Amino acid sequence: MNLRVKDLCFRYKTRVILDKVSLELPSGSFCALLGANGAGKSTLIKCISGILRPSSGEIEADGEDLLGMPQRKRARLLGYVPQNTQAEASGLNVMETVLSGRLACHEGRLNQQDREIAMEVLEEMNLGGLAFRGLNQLSGGERQRVFIARAMARRPKMMLLDEPTSNLDLRYQQETLDLLKQLSVEKRVTILAILHDLNAAIAYGDQAALLKDGKIFRWGPPEEILGEREIWEVFQVRAAFARLENTNYIVPRPWKGK
Repeated sequence: MNLRVKDLCFRYKTRVILDKVSLELPSGSFCALLGANGAGKSTLIKCISGILRPSSGEIEADGEDLLGMPQRKRARLLGYVPQNTQAEASGLNVMETVLSGRLACHEGRLNQQDREIAMEVLEEMNLGGLAFRGLNQLSGGERQRVFIARAMARRPKMMLLDEPTSNLDLRYQQETLDLLKQLSVEKRVTILAILHDLNAAIAYGDQAALLKDGKIFRWGPPEEILGEREIWEVFQVRAAFARLENTNYIVPRPWKGK
C-alpha cells in the first residue's frame, strides 16, 4: 500500500504537535520514524491510524482519502500496535487476543479460516506454545509480541508500530524486526515503525523520517540522514561511526569529563 501524507498538522489546544508533516511511503517499504521524545512521532502514527483527527492536511492510501474512509475499511487496511500494551492486559488468552484482530475483517462470526490464520501468525511470532496462556500471565515482552500478532492477524496492507521492540530482549528485538522486514519484502506490507535504536533503523529501514519539534527535519535512506550533525541537532549526542559490511553504524561517544 502506498501512503502519502501531505501538510499534516495536529494541535492540542494551542500547542502545535505536528506542523505540516509530509511523507511518501512506497508499497512494501520499511520506514523508521525517528526523533527525540516529544517530537510528535506517536501523534503522527495515531493520526494515520485514525485514533486522532488531524487539524488539517491530507492522508491518502493508494490514492484514496484515508481520513474520509469508513473506520471498518481503514481497520482492514491498517494494523496498529500501540506503545503501551501493558495497559491492555485483560482476561483473554493469547489465542483469543490474536483472534480479536480478525473482527475488523468481516461483520459475521469468526470462522475456521480466522482460527487458522490466527494460529499461523502465532507460529510466525514463535508464540504457538503460549496460545492458551492468559495475557496477565505473560511478561511485558511476550505481551508486546502478542499485540503485534493481533495486528498481523488482519493481514493488513500496512503496519503502524509505536516502539515495537521497547519491551523485548535482544533476541526478540531482532526476531521481531526480521519478521517485519520479511513482511515488507515478501508480502509488500508497508511498515511505519517508531524506533529509538538508530542502528536498527539503519539495518532494517529503507527510509527514515527524522522528526524535530513536530516537523520533518530530514527524510531519506537512514544511513544518509543520520550524520554527526543530524544526531547532535535532534538528540544532543556526539556520535562516532564504525563501518561494518559496507554500512556505517553509530557509536555514541561516552562522556569523559572535562
